[in-house]
Amino acid sequence: MPMFAGLDDIDWGSLRHAYGTAEDVPGWVRGLADPDPAVREVALDAMYGAVHHQGDIYDSTVAAVPYLIEALTTPELPGRDGIVELLASIAEIGEWPDDPDRDEDDAEMCRQASRAHVLVTAAAPRLLRLADDPSPLVRAAAPKLLVALGPAIPDLPELLLRLHGTEVDVPAKMGLLDALGGLPLDDGTVGRLLELAESERASMALAALIAVTRARPHRVPLDGVTALIERAYAEEGPAAEPGGFQTDTLIGSLRVLAEERDEGRRAPHCARRIEDLTDPLGSRVPERITILTPLLASAHDDLAGDALYAANKMIDSWRGDYRDTVAVIAGFLDRSRQLAGQAARMLKHWGPVAAPAADTVAGRLASIDARPWRDGLPDWALRSTLHPYLEILAGLGDERALPLLLTALTLPQRPKDTGYRLARYPGHGARITAAILPHLPVLAEGEREPTEWYAFHGALRAFGADAAPAVPRLLAAPMREWSATTLGRIGPAAAEAVPALRRAVSADDPRLAAAAAGALWRIDRAPDAAGLLAAHLDGPGSRTAFEELAAMGPAAAAVAPLVVTHLGAPPEGHWWTPVLAALALWHITGDTDRTVPVLTGGWHGNPLTRPAIAAAATGPLAAALEPLLHAELAAHQRFNVRPGSWSSSQVTDDEQLRDRCRSVLRETR
Repeated sequence: MPMFAGLDDIDWGSLRHAYGTAEDVPGWVRGLADPDPAVREVALDAMYGAVHHQGDIYDSTVAAVPYLIEALTTPELPGRDGIVELLASIAEIGEWPDDPDRDEDDAEMCRQASRAHVLVTAAAPRLLRLADDPSPLVRAAAPKLLVALGPAIPDLPELLLRLHGTEVDVPAKMGLLDALGGLPLDDGTVGRLLELAESERASMALAALIAVTRARPHRVPLDGVTALIERAYAEEGPAAEPGGFQTDTLIGSLRVLAEERDEGRRAPHCARRIEDLTDPLGSRVPERITILTPLLASAHDDLAGDALYAANKMIDSWRGDYRDTVAVIAGFLDRSRQLAGQAARMLKHWGPVAAPAADTVAGRLASIDARPWRDGLPDWALRSTLHPYLEILAGLGDERALPLLLTALTLPQRPKDTGYRLARYPGHGARITAAILPHLPVLAEGEREPTEWYAFHGALRAFGADAAPAVPRLLAAPMREWSATTLGRIGPAAAEAVPALRRAVSADDPRLAAAAAGALWRIDRAPDAAGLLAAHLDGPGSRTAFEELAAMGPAAAAVAPLVVTHLGAPPEGHWWTPVLAALALWHITGDTDRTVPVLTGGWHGNPLTRPAIAAAATGPLAAALEPLLHAELAAHQRFNVRPGSWSSSQVTDDEQLRDRCRSVLRETR
């Protein structure tokens, strides 16, 4: 029977993938096994990009599964290593949890994922033979597929260990150990892996420890781990597979990047293994620091660079004393251009944690500033962006950055976010406002706000009354929400804005109307401000309305009963409205009986509310929230870490929350 019999009999036009109907899928399936590696790469890229787009499963994905299995189980067929990885990803049913709240599209995707998994597991006896395949590339990829098959392969850990004992190919042996790290392991299996770690060559011993760390992190003996990693990175790795072709695909680009990454490495098979070992250690930050700090100081760029990535992931997610670690990382700025760039990009996101590197950064920045300008721009502001060194110092509010930031305002290609960086210097508000004014955009009706418009407003708000010279320029443009908020932050010094704000409270835009009402109170204590804000407690302007009522405090007592009606428990996770209402009520009435339960619910229900709650904690509220503040300071993980998400201000926001908690607790003693 010919290969892929019946493939063209399927009505692919009635099936769909991520970008429409699936008529092109048969060509891609055949391309996966084409003799030409470039054709195979294009086909594999298309399968990942459309048929299995970002892990999604469609009816066309399910229809393709039998033909992927056929290709895999046809000996000597080229390209099967790529097909193994694709089929393993399709078969990972664990990525589709049972969620009663999913919408119909997600529910359909889940049904298709289940169908695909059933098809793959039904072929388990045939797919199991891939573990003994003549091709080492297939054997290296096969363990991931076996793990995806789950219970269809009985006693899988024992099977993988047995195969490891007979395998001779290094990548295939690594693949078996990596697969073990994705399985629940009993004490016996962990013990055998630890024995392997004592008897195998260094890179394989490291892989065995990683498998244990992923499954049972508290069973890993950490003594000697740093030396083991150093030995593993000193090994000579297996010969690289020949390339010699290029494709205009994402997979092709990633392959080329991997080749470039591995160039010059002593042991490419150990790339990024340091984070594989240290990430699962989670809250064991002191032990992770003990492992990483000597590796960061290594003279070998491959080892030090991988340790840097592992340190970055640790600092991003976990709290700890990183002063010595950051001091070592500061030394990267005097190493190769690649390592210096990597370290600088990480340091700029660490906020106050980067402080031990400040003097080193300032020295490097001064040397860059001393260079002649090129094409009318200094080297610290090329391509309309600030150099990371300048961003690091500005993030710390370091005075050594301020002259360069002021110079940045005058450049023909003004670096983005300069205004946000200047907001870190409120003590120089009058000086900075004068420098900003010539460059503050005046927008026409309907004109879209450029990014720098928001950045400049962010700075002006930080300066309060010192920003008063900006008021005429703000009033020269049509009033917008951000303008009204900025005028309010300037306060009584913006009195000339009152007529324009009075007109804005009747605007069709509820966000603008609420911001204008709040500004009227901040500027001249308008007696009707509370009533105007109360009209926006539901709808798009609600957040601003609650925050401005909180700023009014007891002066908003007349609307307190209306605020109370918004304290009800929200759907799971949607805590902002009741928390904002509770904060407003606290500021207005000082009532802790009704506000503390809501704030406690919000603190636990949506951790992103914690900075706002902690900022409001004074007096009786601080005393009532004291257990939450103590628990926050005792926690190991940063409060804003969430699976699958990351923020450039993640570390800074967390450090600020911790500082606020400490400050509140000192005041309550």
